[in-house]
Amino acid sequence: MSKDIQIPDDSTRPKAPDFGNLNEHQRQPMRHLRAIHEHHRRNMRMMRTLLEGVRTGDTSASEFHAQIKDNPIFENYQIFGNLCGQHCQMVNGHHQIEDMHMFPALEGRKKALDKVVKRLREEHKVVHALLVQLNDEAARLIDDPSDAQFERTVAAHEKLEKLLLSHFGYEEDEVGPAMGYYELAV
Repeated sequence: MSKDIQIPDDSTRPKAPDFGNLNEHQRQPMRHLRAIHEHHRRNMRMMRTLLEGVRTGDTSASEFHAQIKDNPIFENYQIFGNLCGQHCQMVNGHHQIEDMHMFPALEGRKKALDKVVKRLREEHKVVHALLVQLNDEAARLIDDPSDAQFERTVAAHEKLEKLLLSHFGYEEDEVGPAMGYYELAV
């Protein structure tokens, strides 16, 4: 089990260079990236609501897992041998687009920006490990609907949520302006 997954320390994140005042056209990629991230933020809030429903008795553990698996934010993550659900696939797909298209378009332009991109790639790996962990804990909750297992599921969600929310904000702040400056579409 991967309970010892460490969330990277926000204070160690490198900063991108200042790209100055961007015009309206140059701010569009940043807004688009923020809108995509907002979709994921809403999904995290929905998952928190489901967990609270289990805590208060409004939702059973089986219903919780079924809603996670059937929710539009979840798909199968079996490529890597683990079931993660649709959320894993959507976040994975989002990060693959960034890793394969957005980040390479930014790399090699400025050393400070390269450090930001490297850090974001590292954080993607941690996010994926946490997604797998959450899905595993939610699946265990069906077979073991104990308070202890529920709390492990909540803890896995909270750890993932903490990193994702921080990660999205960091990416928007550091990479968003660069995308506009270099006229890169999301």
